[in-house]
Formats: sequence, structure tokens, C-alpha cells
Amino acid sequence: KKSAKNIYEKAKSIVGKIRHIFTDANSCYDVIFQDVPEAHTMTKAETHLIESSNSSFRDNLARFNRKTKRYTKSYYELTIT
Repeated sequence: KKSAKNIYEKAKSIVGKIRHIFTDANSCYDVIFQDVPEAHTMTKAETHLIESSNSSFRDNLARFNRKTKRYTKSYYELTIT
């Protein structure tokens, strides 16, 4: 709970005005964002794209972690991906 509120506060300090907050359908977000002035919508439709991007990013970073099955075979692959 606390980390979502911290991210919100940090984003607001960097960006300035936030008009709308979109979160997935986790009930904890309803409690966290009930006292903020911005509109809050809980839906999977608006968060699907960013979650998909995050998944791809994590998958591509996996080759740098020793415990994973992904690996980089050559320097060339490392530079183009």
C-alpha cells in the first residue's frame, strides 16, 4: 500500500498536475487513492499495455541474471537487442 502512494507522490512532484490515475483491479488501490483529488479508475484495459511492456523489458533483461535460462551468445546479439 505504502509503495503505491510513494510512487504517486513522486510522480506528482516530477510531473506536476495528474488528471487521472489508472490501476488494475486490486482492491488495495481503492483504499490508497480514495483521498486524492484526481479521478481514479480501476481497470485492466488501461494497464494492459504498460504491463506487457514491463514483461518484455524483464524478459530482455533476464539474460544478465545468472540464475535464468536466457543468455547472450555473442557481443553482436547484446548490442542489437
